[in-house]
Amino acid sequence: MKTQLCVSLLLTLSLFPTNAKKAKTKSCKRTAFSRHTTNYQAWREQMTVCDLLQDYDAAVRPSGRTPYNDTRGAVIVTTSLNIRSISAVSEKNMEFVAQFRFRQEWYDDRLRFIEHQGLLSSDYRNFEFIHVARDQSLWIPDTFFQNEKNGWYHMLNQENRFLKIRSDGKLIYDRRLTLHLACSMHLSRYPMDHQNCEIAFASYAYTTADIEYIWDVPAIQIHEGANGALPNFEIASFKNGSCTSKTNTGTYSCLKVEIRLNRVFSFFLLQLYIPSSMLVGVAWVSYWIDWKSTAARVPLAIVTLLTMITTSHAINSNLPPVSYAKSIDIWVGACVVFIFFSLIEYAVVNYMGILDEHRQMKKAACNRSRLSNVIDNDNFGESLQSLTFSPQEKKRLIRRRPKKNMEMQEGDFEAIEMVDRGPPRSAGLMEEGWTFHDTTDLVYIGQRKRVELVRWCSVLSSRGRAERIDIIARIIFPIAFILFNFAYWSIYLEEEDLDES
Repeated sequence: MKTQLCVSLLLTLSLFPTNAKKAKTKSCKRTAFSRHTTNYQAWREQMTVCDLLQDYDAAVRPSGRTPYNDTRGAVIVTTSLNIRSISAVSEKNMEFVAQFRFRQEWYDDRLRFIEHQGLLSSDYRNFEFIHVARDQSLWIPDTFFQNEKNGWYHMLNQENRFLKIRSDGKLIYDRRLTLHLACSMHLSRYPMDHQNCEIAFASYAYTTADIEYIWDVPAIQIHEGANGALPNFEIASFKNGSCTSKTNTGTYSCLKVEIRLNRVFSFFLLQLYIPSSMLVGVAWVSYWIDWKSTAARVPLAIVTLLTMITTSHAINSNLPPVSYAKSIDIWVGACVVFIFFSLIEYAVVNYMGILDEHRQMKKAACNRSRLSNVIDNDNFGESLQSLTFSPQEKKRLIRRRPKKNMEMQEGDFEAIEMVDRGPPRSAGLMEEGWTFHDTTDLVYIGQRKRVELVRWCSVLSSRGRAERIDIIARIIFPIAFILFNFAYWSIYLEEEDLDES
């Protein structure tokens, strides 16, 4: 009696899994019938899927057998990417945002349905696909993106995915993703740089003995409007490749896409380089303002300097703190230096001007004392011949003498002036401090260029030291800035050509 009870219990337990599978299949078919009461094609597909899933375990990976290779092995996952857009490239966070369709294909011999469940091959066309509902569970590769920082599936209006089974057991899984991906950027040539960013993915749990990824043909497709989503970049090129990822748990198959992004320089040319050059030019305007106008020159230099420093802070606020100098740092730093030197130049000019004024005041006091002594002297003519006066001093002296001595004084002054001038001498024999007043002789011997240079030097020497420094600064600073521009653009444009080649 006890033996019979044990046998019946074992039979019941052995039949329970079969009954459970049958109940699951019936439930699946009832659901398919209720969903597709008016669509025979969809109903037929779902009925087939229900039959295929009757003995299917989604937790077990496929055997690796294909219609072309009947041996067990690693599952070959064929992959392709359709990049819809690349946007929001962030230098500060070292990341970029990519939206793409991720497509994977593989074979699962358990899902062949040409001869499955007694169906004739004529019931399905060769290589016909059937769709799998979202609540029907199949084995899917556990692919993850190695440089992903954040991401999400697109669910509007429905979940943007599909899973299809082909009659020979091939599955196609397509899903739309948006990912924040890390990108290691080198910004030494910013903003004339280019960046190489990657999209890399691999299996999370299955080693190369279980899953192997390969690229489909074509492997990468970029949507026509992908460049339009990038405000400061354009997609220059891309290339795909394969790799292996080794960890302490094993070796994993992986694939990667390297996308070359070229920065659009015109934005920075209009927003940074031209305005900063204009600020440097505005700082140079102070060289044409009288050095005594402190209220005009100092605020002009300070305002341009603060504006340039503010621009530098605004630029660096959007960039990561790096240990090397960027090309934009060199440009902004040079502009700040030129503007700062214009402020230093005015400090020197102001100091020299004050010294000259003090010297002139002392000289004027000394001349007044000498004039008083000469006027009171009876030997007026002899005293005049031994002294040298400027034209203004001569006029003041004549006005202070009595009229009866006017003729003699004028003659004396003419004599003094002739003595001061002296005969014209060659340029190589000129005494130190001698100035040309008449360049007719030099013009006559054909030395026009030397005459112009001497004339310019004469004008320059007739000015005070403050005015001379301003005149020199008007020439030196623009020439220095032009030379800096020549060196700057030659270096970085040459590097850009080398990178492209």
